[in-house]
Amino acid sequence: MSNTSKDSKIECVEEDTSTLNQISETETKDWTSCTNTCRTLADALREPSFRSPLGEAGVIETLSRLLQESSGEQVDFRIQALRVLGNLCFDHVDNRKRVKDAGIIRILASYFDNRDSDSLIRTVCGFCLNSSMDYAPILIEMAEVGIAKKLVELIEPEKEDDGSITLALKTLDNLVGEDDARKLIATPSTVKTYMSMFEYYFKSGEYIEELDNMEDLVDTLLQLIMDDDNLQNVIIDIDGLFVLLDFLEYSKIEDEEDKNKLEDIQKTVSKIAIYASSTDSKMNELYDNQLILSRLLEMAKNKESEVVHQCAVYILGNLARSDDHCVQLTNKYNLSELLLNLYQTTENAIFQYAILGCLKHLCLPAANKETIGNSRCLVIISPMLDNSKDMLKRNQFLTIGIIKLLCIGNYKNARQIIEENDTLSLVISFIKRVDDVAAKSEATRILTNLVKTVWIEKDNTDLKAKLLDANIIEPIIELIRTSTFPILKNDGIMALTLVFSDLIPEPILEKVVADPPAPKITQDEKGLDQQQNVDNEERSFLQVLTDDIGLENNEIPTQIKSNACVLLCKIAEATNASVAQDYSTVIAPLKSLALERLKQLSSNSSDNPNQ
Repeated sequence: MSNTSKDSKIECVEEDTSTLNQISETETKDWTSCTNTCRTLADALREPSFRSPLGEAGVIETLSRLLQESSGEQVDFRIQALRVLGNLCFDHVDNRKRVKDAGIIRILASYFDNRDSDSLIRTVCGFCLNSSMDYAPILIEMAEVGIAKKLVELIEPEKEDDGSITLALKTLDNLVGEDDARKLIATPSTVKTYMSMFEYYFKSGEYIEELDNMEDLVDTLLQLIMDDDNLQNVIIDIDGLFVLLDFLEYSKIEDEEDKNKLEDIQKTVSKIAIYASSTDSKMNELYDNQLILSRLLEMAKNKESEVVHQCAVYILGNLARSDDHCVQLTNKYNLSELLLNLYQTTENAIFQYAILGCLKHLCLPAANKETIGNSRCLVIISPMLDNSKDMLKRNQFLTIGIIKLLCIGNYKNARQIIEENDTLSLVISFIKRVDDVAAKSEATRILTNLVKTVWIEKDNTDLKAKLLDANIIEPIIELIRTSTFPILKNDGIMALTLVFSDLIPEPILEKVVADPPAPKITQDEKGLDQQQNVDNEERSFLQVLTDDIGLENNEIPTQIKSNACVLLCKIAEATNASVAQDYSTVIAPLKSLALERLKQLSSNSSDNPNQ
């Protein structure tokens, strides 16, 4: 635009602004002049440079007054006025604030009732989108005055203008990003409306031409239901799960450029299906539905689409949350074998996470442990603990959980871990390598479970000997020494008590009476050496154990204190049997303390049976 034409246009805009101000002050309004003036201004405001001056000139406040005085007969004026306001708000936060302060949003709520004018509805929707973009105060106000609900009501196939539906979907997708606004429309009615529109787009085939609308629709639906069990149940109650699964399996598109967008939509639909199937109240209903169960098992085998079989595995994991379901899925439907086959055929870390999560559920019932152990599960999944996989922390944590569950109370799996593959060495290396306290503790519980499972079995001196290794006992000692969780301390205490019931090799005794590990040496930003005790525990193992026993004001339950006393006595007995060193000066006082404290705890328990 040349300077001359721009100056001329500025003069016209100023004249139009003056005209609106004059009309607003007259008692009898010239609505035709208002309409024409607004049309000119709206067209001029396509030029961004006019938006700030006009906003500062008070046009928004003037239009607010005029809109309040207008009636249902002034539809054309309302349309043009909203065009002005919408263009003023485009990429302009200051004007959005002025719109809110001028009370425009409340004025518009009644306009949605005029369904005779598609143009007015469409223009109102466009204004709502422009004025609320990235501006929470207007988004929240739209929800509070009922505009958001009116926008939801527009999402009705074949009954509303397509342009209005598109603008409504985009505005609502912005709105659900604000918690306060979302809560006001997060209702069963809204979910049903969105599912109805989703089904229409899919079954009519219009989704191919309406990918942008589909993207907004499913994104909003996901945000509505993801934290609300009741709304998730609504999808199940209206048989929406079948529609979602149909879309995942059968939606196709030829255009190469649109395939990525469709895949993103499918991923969101998959999440909706997973959330919808996740509530406790619907678990049995879904599992008992053979149409759904058989379909999910077939979808899990789908090699054409990773999205499809990922979704199926996640939903099967949702259904595998009771022992009965897990036993049936493992022994009747061979789900564990299917999962392990899938695991070996994908390098997709997200899919592996889904598989491991479902597999972990299946490992919980005692009846499944041997079946899953026999299917080479340990050999297949344990390489996830290799240091080359350390970027996949979530997957490693699930792997640890599976190994831990498989060896709890199952001697055959415990023997397999110790003797038949690299699982044990991978676990030990993992414990030594990682700094994450939760991961280290959970991996150490594999070792405690191995000890407990092996020690209660008869005639297994060979396995015991392999577990009486400093690389195995030392992490258990550290678990007791450093953990702040009583249940973890007790796990280590019980394991070591079993170990010290037998003749103990000298290197193990040395670990028990040793000083705490030296702090790690790290460098600060200036390159200077800094001592850092990673676990923040500076006491020795024996100091911690005696403090756990002796201090009255700690959070260690009485039963665990009693268990610690027994362990300390076992350690004392083992050191007395040592011929290599004399530990009496260290251990004798501790044994006396343990026996006295055990007597006190037993007495207290008798006096307070509920303790």
